[in-house]
Amino acid sequence: MKRASRWRLVRVSAVTAMVLVVGALVPSLSGGAPAAAATDGQMIFPASGNIQSIVWDGCLGDYRPHEGIDITGRGGDPILAAYDGVIKTRTANNGYGNYTDIEHPGGYVTRYAHMVAPGWYPPGTAVVRGQQIGVVGKTGATTANHLHFEVRLNGAVYTAINGGFTCLSDVRRGDPIPLFFPGLGSDNGSVVASADYTGDDKADLLTVAGNGDVQLRAGNGAGGFQKTATYVGLGTVRRHFTHTDLNGDDKADIIAARSDGALEYFAGVGNGGFQAVAVVGNGWYDMLHVTSGADYTGDGKQDVIGVSAAGVMTIFRGSGWGGFATPYVTLGGGWEGFHFLVGGDFDNDGRGDIIGIDDTGTLYFYPGGVNGFGTRRTAGAGWLEFTALTGGVDYNGDERADLLGRTPAGELFLYPGNGKGGFNARTLVAADAADYLSIE
Repeated sequence: MKRASRWRLVRVSAVTAMVLVVGALVPSLSGGAPAAAATDGQMIFPASGNIQSIVWDGCLGDYRPHEGIDITGRGGDPILAAYDGVIKTRTANNGYGNYTDIEHPGGYVTRYAHMVAPGWYPPGTAVVRGQQIGVVGKTGATTANHLHFEVRLNGAVYTAINGGFTCLSDVRRGDPIPLFFPGLGSDNGSVVASADYTGDDKADLLTVAGNGDVQLRAGNGAGGFQKTATYVGLGTVRRHFTHTDLNGDDKADIIAARSDGALEYFAGVGNGGFQAVAVVGNGWYDMLHVTSGADYTGDGKQDVIGVSAAGVMTIFRGSGWGGFATPYVTLGGGWEGFHFLVGGDFDNDGRGDIIGIDDTGTLYFYPGGVNGFGTRRTAGAGWLEFTALTGGVDYNGDERADLLGRTPAGELFLYPGNGKGGFNARTLVAADAADYLSIE
């Protein structure tokens, strides 16, 4: 049961900052507009105001037996549905006052409490993200107007909701909550989409020859690849060939940095071919690392990670339609000491992770969060033997992200992911990869 709020007089304006990347590493924005359909798993803030309490925390360093988020507001301010769903409950009690519950995909239920009056819609009514469902009030066990917003998953309080709110900061209704909700969306992509160039739901392999020509070796879905390669083209000086699904159509795309610094985008059409090239950025040729293949910001869209020559990592937020959206997110320096960085969802939680091999040959796993990564952990040693590394997709059909490593002798090894940020025993999948400049 939700207990009464202990209101404070202090109000602190929001200081939510993401450092913008400027200068040579600023991608161009492509045209068009993103779709607003709520299949992406992205909840929005249901009300505007200041965050006075989060789950189990009164926002002044004190514990509270409190199961939701308290957002200040004026009586009568609109309350919006955080995501598409069906009205489950419209009732009242002494603690919550007037409240409404909405049932969402994936086992989620959101609660909107202390409303002026019962919610606008009866149980069984379908509502959409951003639709007004009531107004802010102070009914129940409280003496101040505010919204008590609660999230439950499979009947239990969803404590991870705290990751989308900052104590004593301001939020605006309708803005995205910066948090990934596993299982909420129906369009989070697959573990092969960013490397499936042929449309058969199997991850494929791109190889780059010495003259820059790109060839496609189709995957067999069991960890191997066809020996006969299909010519893709290109044939000029490029770096950082990277598989991605930058337009969210479940067809693998390519990005590559041209020698003049331009970042080229080749949208896949699903039959091994590509649409005409589009330039989506500049200043990318001298990057140390470029990787993609996952959502690193929690908005359901694949992003691109770049590491500058100075070792600074930046998340270039995917727009969902083949370009980038600002602001970009700078994660800081210290990434210059890595031989390889590979992106993907290696622990199957829906968030983009990073696998890195440093100068000592240590393999590290960086678990993804929203706009950043958690504390790294060691996932292996002795990886200095490799001259090329790629992955972050499922090559062997077990729905877990794998790695592919190429030795100086041209042997290509598959390291099956275990779904927990680590890898199982390797298997040899090819012995003819010595002449490739890179694999992707």
